[in-house]
Amino acid sequence: MTTSADLILYVGDKNISSWSMRPWVALHHKGVAFEERTISLPGDPDRKRRREVSPTGRVPVLHHGELRIPDSLAILEYLEETFPPPGHRALWPADRARRAHARWLAAAMHSGFFELRESMSFNLCFLPAPPPASAKSLAEAGEMLALWEDALARNTEPGPFLFGSFGGADAMYAPAVVRLTAFRVPLETFPRAAAYMRSVLAYGPVARWMEEARKLPPRERY
Repeated sequence: MTTSADLILYVGDKNISSWSMRPWVALHHKGVAFEERTISLPGDPDRKRRREVSPTGRVPVLHHGELRIPDSLAILEYLEETFPPPGHRALWPADRARRAHARWLAAAMHSGFFELRESMSFNLCFLPAPPPASAKSLAEAGEMLALWEDALARNTEPGPFLFGSFGGADAMYAPAVVRLTAFRVPLETFPRAAAYMRSVLAYGPVARWMEEARKLPPRERY
């Protein structure tokens, strides 16, 4: 029987490492017990500490016994396989078509929106007054909002998230919700997405991450 014994998640600073936020939220969503260990990114400029624990030299990385699983999306897939429903909350919809939709949305976040990530860097979200976002990043934000609006319009399951209940796609987009909120991206033409963003920020694990992140000294650069 697979257990959460020896399950360790290495993360970066909560007000810097948006990628770390995703599996941390997913683990709490699933209700899986784990040990959290933080490697401060400003304190590890040559990645020496990260290379000691991760085959990619990056965080997050999940240790489960002898296994080492880096990369947020890979960790989410491992968690769903290792701690599946109904014993644990699902990360992906049960229906094949909806599951495929959720997975390609998660992959789109994983591999795209580079302008948004650069101009609306996660660490800047915790400054008293974030700098203006670039035109290209605002255009990408509009593309992201349109994807959310479409998914929410098509969803027939109860719940305020992309596929009804909170899941893997929502965990992948949670840092983007923080970014779009902090940079005050216009939402007037995306009413479903605006409500969705409020629901994500209010979701227990997301709210707890943000509460802890706000306790850290803001960093304009790192």
